[in-house]
Amino acid sequence: MARLNIRRGQSASASAVQERTAAATMPAEAPASAVAPSAPAATVETEAVRKRRLPRTLDSFYDREFRWFYISMLGHMGSMNMQLVIRGLLAYALTESYATLGLVGLAGAVPQLFLSMFGGVIADRKPKKTVMQLGQLASLLNAAALAAAEFMGMMSIELLLISAALQGATMALMMPARQAMIPDVVAPDRLMNAVALNMAGMNSMRLFAPALGGFIVAAFGFGWGFTAMSLLYVVAIICMSQLTWRPASAPGAADQTFRQVAASSFADIGGGFRYIWRDHKMFVILSLAFATSAFGMPLQFLLPGYAADIFAENAEQGGAIAGTLLSVSAIGALVGAFALASIPERNRGWLFLVGGAILGLGIFLFAQADTKELALVTMVIFGLGSSFRMGLSQGLLHSYVEGEYRGRVMAVFMLQMSMMQFATFFVGIAAEAFGIRVVVACLGLILIATMGLAGALVPTVRRLQ
Repeated sequence: MARLNIRRGQSASASAVQERTAAATMPAEAPASAVAPSAPAATVETEAVRKRRLPRTLDSFYDREFRWFYISMLGHMGSMNMQLVIRGLLAYALTESYATLGLVGLAGAVPQLFLSMFGGVIADRKPKKTVMQLGQLASLLNAAALAAAEFMGMMSIELLLISAALQGATMALMMPARQAMIPDVVAPDRLMNAVALNMAGMNSMRLFAPALGGFIVAAFGFGWGFTAMSLLYVVAIICMSQLTWRPASAPGAADQTFRQVAASSFADIGGGFRYIWRDHKMFVILSLAFATSAFGMPLQFLLPGYAADIFAENAEQGGAIAGTLLSVSAIGALVGAFALASIPERNRGWLFLVGGAILGLGIFLFAQADTKELALVTMVIFGLGSSFRMGLSQGLLHSYVEGEYRGRVMAVFMLQMSMMQFATFFVGIAAEAFGIRVVVACLGLILIATMGLAGALVPTVRRLQ
């Protein structure tokens, strides 16, 4: 009996300690019902029910902030992907020149090359939500101005070039904030899942938005195409407004003059590059990301010419075939993104290397395909590898970067987009000399070899979790 009483006393003492601990951790304004013993159990039960309701693949959608961020991203990326078709078609309709069409694309790429690092500084110094809303507003005004010009019969190639340059500058200054914002809208244990779902949404817009833009232009004209883009930006702005405002991660001094701001901005950019150089993980991840971009991504820019030379009789047929090939690659990318969202966050360094090798394999097999049907199959592999290399590199950067440098690191990461254009230029020169199929096959083999050598010689990437 004495032993029983001692046990009861110990149990009561333990219960009292637990109750005091629970009470101490409760917010001061919590109602009395919140401390009832049944409340934690009910919370656990509700969470368990919710976890059973959705598969692991969609885990990040339990976070309210991520849901609003995701819908905003769909509106933003939907408009951007519609723009690729509508602006390109309009440039060709105005000039009937492929060179001018390429010039419009270059007008948007050059500002991104020179301004992305300043976008990284802004992402670290200013609240990311504010940066995103201002960027989306600028994009809305840009699209609305093109719609107004088209409806009033004032459209010209010069206006289109100016619009492309302004949009490129806007993207350079806002996209690092968007990329750096993902850890703010999900729990840390869902970061890789959120990155993968974000990639899936972007790829879904790449799959459907260009076709929707082409349909609107064919049915109603360019003016209504730009109007649809404007409406999607309105959706993006409204959804972004639902997110919680958070202060900047590294705001800096508030009383600086313009000269001091400019000087400190360049100093911050230099500090970002020094951080990447010192942090071996950052350096390795970014180096491999740039390698996969340089050797893996020029193919998608060369597809219209490749399809016209290999699978079609003229440029018009080549363009249609290239569009089909890109759509099929987006399907592979979606599969890859959902696969990344479903797997646990372990051995991601190895998966990154495997994803790069899959991308190289898809490119090499594509160069061997003699029929459109075989090429479609290889583009699924291409899209799968592309999704793995993009999603994993971004997820690894978010996992290992120090918070105060996140914006600048993501700005460097975004530089690969502009670098693809320059890599494509040199690949095109090589294709003129040696043939497009030979050069594409070599790109695939180089990428496979690069991933193999990194796995064998760089232990840092193998240890990334």
